[in-house]
Amino acid sequence: MEKILVFDTETTGFRSDDEVLTLAVVNGTGETMVDSMYAPVRKAEWPDAERINRISPAMVADCDPILTHREELECLFNAPDTLLVGYNIEFDIRLLAQSGIRITNANRHDVMLAFSAFRKVPDARRGGYRWWKLTECAEYYRYDWGTTVAHGALADTLATLFCYRKMSEPVYEEQSLFD
Repeated sequence: MEKILVFDTETTGFRSDDEVLTLAVVNGTGETMVDSMYAPVRKAEWPDAERINRISPAMVADCDPILTHREELECLFNAPDTLLVGYNIEFDIRLLAQSGIRITNANRHDVMLAFSAFRKVPDARRGGYRWWKLTECAEYYRYDWGTTVAHGALADTLATLFCYRKMSEPVYEEQSLFD
């Protein structure tokens, strides 16, 4: 049986020199496996990202760098028979790699790309289908954020798991969006 791991990161930005600040990982039942903050090693501040993810340099100043957890994280992500699920998953995998965490597991499912293919709204600028924000996908499936807010790694991970489950439900008798 395949094990499911859903994950999300919050980062110092989007560029090739940016790093992971927080990582959340839950299993297929929603149990939290990882919910940690990390001190970046190359960046002292990230004002643009901070406005979105609300993670200040002071919040991570006393945290370990993510590399101190490299072995356990790589074992978790690269375990056999594990399906990695994320929202724009390749971004998170790239940022983890930039932070020193190598994910070689090719068994991946991107909820954002699946939702985009389901909605089928053309993207004239980039070609293909429009990429929807996680908040838009969650709203479509009527996700209740409860007391959490978007742009926190754990909150986004739980929303992604919810959307993944909704998209896995039968649309008609015995069919899901992934069949």
